[in-house]
Amino acid sequence: MFTKILVPLDGSDKSLEALDFASNIAKTYDAEIFLLSVFKKYSFLEGSFASLNSSIDKGNLEDVLRESSKEIVSQGKEILKEKGITKVRAFVKMGSAAKEILKFRKENDIDLIIIGSKGQGELSGYLLGGVSHKVTGLAKCPVMVV
Repeated sequence: MFTKILVPLDGSDKSLEALDFASNIAKTYDAEIFLLSVFKKYSFLEGSFASLNSSIDKGNLEDVLRESSKEIVSQGKEILKEKGITKVRAFVKMGSAAKEILKFRKENDIDLIIIGSKGQGELSGYLLGGVSHKVTGLAKCPVMVV
């Protein structure tokens, strides 16, 4: 029934719960899990760093956010490996979380999205509580909100 499961990760407890649900479903259906972490381009965060303007190299901020996202999906892969799940792919995208999740679903013909109900928050630049709401309303596949 499900062959491709998308799990957006942001490092929050809820996204890790979603990963746990995905691992159980993947075992049941022998499905492949796609891990996706989305970060915002630094220009969306500039206001948050206004007081630190002189001490932050904005050219490197995007790299820092990208590396943080890579670490999040790497941790997700490791958790799945420990559970015996080997059919896993990990991706990092830059942009609006909901838009990138929906675009990724379409481009990769995802059968099921399992997403946390709340994310880390705006400052961290990953999934927001409203992202799961947007995804459930617009996705062209089943969405499980954990």
